[in-house]
Amino acid sequence: MVIANPFKGGLGVAGILLAAAVAGRFLGFGPLAGVIPPDRVTDPAEMIARSLQATLDASSVRVDGALEGRLPGALVERDQAVVDLAGTTLSADVRPRDARTRSHLSAPALDVDLESVTVLTTAWYRSAGGPWQQVPVGDAASGTGLDLNPLTLVDRLRSYLATAAGKPVSTDAVCGSASGRCHVVRLDAGTDPAGVLTGMLPGASAASVPPVSTVITLTTDALTLRPFLLMVDAASADGSIELRLRLAFTAWDWPVVIDEPPAGG
Repeated sequence: MVIANPFKGGLGVAGILLAAAVAGRFLGFGPLAGVIPPDRVTDPAEMIARSLQATLDASSVRVDGALEGRLPGALVERDQAVVDLAGTTLSADVRPRDARTRSHLSAPALDVDLESVTVLTTAWYRSAGGPWQQVPVGDAASGTGLDLNPLTLVDRLRSYLATAAGKPVSTDAVCGSASGRCHVVRLDAGTDPAGVLTGMLPGASAASVPPVSTVITLTTDALTLRPFLLMVDAASADGSIELRLRLAFTAWDWPVVIDEPPAGG
């Protein structure tokens, strides 16, 4: 059985798999020069950057996600006028320090059941328990304009936040994180993140996508700035596109093993 490469052509699976990368394009990972203790950070923009730095510094992170909403069927190569994405789930184990990830994406509305493993610059994926296929990690972002270099993302983040029309704002709240206290940081990102995804589509499809506005809400532990919950809400003014991505950071620093898939497995 030959499995098509989900990292090439059309929105399809690649659009969903790169949704988190779009958040990374604006929230960023990378080394920070700040020495202020995390519990004393008061600048909402710095809360965002330090929260993602805390993720990068962890030995392991568990993320559980859900995507709901609707899209025009034409954007995901479906015959129906509207595709309801309810029931789409994502689970991922990440070892940031040695660049290893393992994830499972299930999107019943798109007939997608995809496992993936990445180790440094190589990715493996398989659909519905089929044979593993191998692809360079760089192919996932090929032609999208995304720069996934973790050493420079934070610099681009700060540049973006310094010039963005919307500025992040924060409030404090009781939450279920380790300390029980969180900063809730809200960023109106405008149409920039959706514009990155639109660039993945063929020319005719991209031209048919209406402007989509995105709001990012990060709930991060007030003591450590480790993220607790990330919400991405995207909607078009005409109502044809409405999406909500929810990523919960459910475990930290446990001895998860992520190995390369067996050859021929």
